[in-house]
Amino acid sequence: MFHKIISLALVITFSICKLNAQYTIQFSDNYPPYNYLNENKELVGFNVDLLNAIIDLYKTDIQISSGNWKKINNALASDKIDAIGGFHFPGSLDSEYIYTRSAINTSHCFLFNSNYLTKFSLEYLRTSKKPLIAMWKNDVLIHYITSINPSAQFLFVTSYEDLVNAIDREDVTCVFGQRTGAMYYAKQLNKDYVIPFDHRILERSMGFKVSKNVPELASILNNGLEVILANGTYQQIYDEWIAKYDKSPTNWKEHIETILIISLIVITLFILLLIANWILQTKVRNKTKDLRAQLELNSEIMTELEQEKNKAQESDRMKSAFLANMSHEIRTPMNGILGFTNLLKTVDYSSEKQAQFIDIIQKSGHRMLDTINNIIDVSKLESGLEKPSIKEVNIQKNITELCEFFMHEASEKGLHLIFKEGSSTLSKPFYTDEYKLNSILTNLIKNGLKFTHEGYVELKYHLSNEAVEFWIKDTGIGIPLDKQKTIFDDFVQADYSHSSGYEGSGLGLSISKGYVELLNGALKLESETGKGSIFYVRIPNLNNGIELQKTPQKKEFIKSTPFYKLNMLIAEDDNMSFLYLKTSLEGVAKNIIRATNGKEVVELVKNNTDIDVILMDVKMPLLNGYEATKAIRKFNKTVYIIAQTAYAQENFKQEAIAVGCDSYISKPIDQDQLLKLLAKIIIN
Repeated sequence: MFHKIISLALVITFSICKLNAQYTIQFSDNYPPYNYLNENKELVGFNVDLLNAIIDLYKTDIQISSGNWKKINNALASDKIDAIGGFHFPGSLDSEYIYTRSAINTSHCFLFNSNYLTKFSLEYLRTSKKPLIAMWKNDVLIHYITSINPSAQFLFVTSYEDLVNAIDREDVTCVFGQRTGAMYYAKQLNKDYVIPFDHRILERSMGFKVSKNVPELASILNNGLEVILANGTYQQIYDEWIAKYDKSPTNWKEHIETILIISLIVITLFILLLIANWILQTKVRNKTKDLRAQLELNSEIMTELEQEKNKAQESDRMKSAFLANMSHEIRTPMNGILGFTNLLKTVDYSSEKQAQFIDIIQKSGHRMLDTINNIIDVSKLESGLEKPSIKEVNIQKNITELCEFFMHEASEKGLHLIFKEGSSTLSKPFYTDEYKLNSILTNLIKNGLKFTHEGYVELKYHLSNEAVEFWIKDTGIGIPLDKQKTIFDDFVQADYSHSSGYEGSGLGLSISKGYVELLNGALKLESETGKGSIFYVRIPNLNNGIELQKTPQKKEFIKSTPFYKLNMLIAEDDNMSFLYLKTSLEGVAKNIIRATNGKEVVELVKNNTDIDVILMDVKMPLLNGYEATKAIRKFNKTVYIIAQTAYAQENFKQEAIAVGCDSYISKPIDQDQLLKLLAKIIIN
């Protein structure tokens, strides 16, 4: 026993020594903006700030220094230092060193002088006769260029400054080099006419190259990168050092020249046709009308082609914006989930820290779920598949529920949430789409709470036979006048410079606008920066001219059996989902059985007449949930069926009820919500 205690003490002592060890990491002193010596001979840059953020996070003793590239590589090879920062990972496996996760990806691109070229493309380079290209002397780069144009000639340089200066030569077609580094020098030299061609190639990952003698340093760097990615520090460092040099160019001059060329072609054709008509008018007078009609048709075709071209360009821009925003909005919460899950697995934290990490993981999960739901809503709106489901709505009841729902969130932020009912002249039922109305108001109230730091958010409404009007007012940061026209577009927040600290995909207002238009309503905005915003919404009473949806009557569950004596069948093919449902219901259900496909569900219900409730997954093999429900209703009208699915839209709920389900619950399933639903079944 005594020997075991001594061994344990030695292990702990060794671990503490490792944790408090001093490490040395060197960077290249001439690779801006990633790492370089500034005018004061201080080592600065993107990679340096990343390492400093990790040092601040773990309070680890890491010495940072710099040198030329050959010197620091020799130092690592001879174990004089422990790691190199800002190292481009090799394309093949290297067992001699440990490489951390990638801190950033770099790429090469072509850059051209917009004073000499209005546009640049690979086709232009391919068809040029002996183009002169400035670049480093590198066999891989030379092979890539000659694969595009075998007649290409080269002007070899040895520095980025020489590379960027070479673009001023009229005989240089373009330059080819690392995109961010080249744009850094272009801005330093005030060469705003240097334009990067938005075609990235030879992408490489950059991170830390660590000696195999210090694997614990590699772990610190990897974990640190995960954490700063999750907490937003990485994005701040990226925005400071890289973002301004990595933007895609917007060359409006190119579009203007294209329009002018097309217009010139149309005018030229028109003039040529007029001249031909004047020469031949004596011979073809009887065909003049047909010729003019053809000219008008040609003009219309050219106009339509121009419009389609503009639509295609706008569609491509929006697709890029969509991918960029969704990548950010999905990766950010994923970083939080994976990063803090990894922390919980690797270190024995206190119960308070564990609770804090779990809360962050839950919030990240809810944020990802909100993003996915918003993407689905916008997708259905843009595709025209979203249709209104009109039925009678109790406006006052919905407002009361919204008040109760948001009161806690407002209280946590120290804000006053005010609901005011104006004069009501409603004397007949009010019809609209309840789900979409609630979604509109929810998005606008959440928007007010998000961008308000102190003061209040107020919802005032007026109800009449013709329409219901809402005013959502806040004392938040406000929206600049020049941004108010685009605030309802997809993925747009008022001003990225001052709203980048607010999470969200920017889809909420776009969805609200789409739903308002779908309900024949109106949505307006008044706002002033620093003083707040007022959103005005008018939704008409749609009790005429639109097919109304009948609210299905709820079937009574004829049971006097206590809640904990229910026999339940869980139809779920996913093992993790089944385990969660089974665990959630253990102790409150008498018996739980499982089916993994639709056919098995039908057979189990036939052979077990004492089943009280079925949790029916909609998406299953062999027979889906809807098909299985139809089959069960042919021989069993009383078993209570609850549809469970990842589809959260109102029309899916209606479809579930239509095929014979008695109720509906959407994934991810909340245990409290499920138990409340089962409790209502017993009461009814």
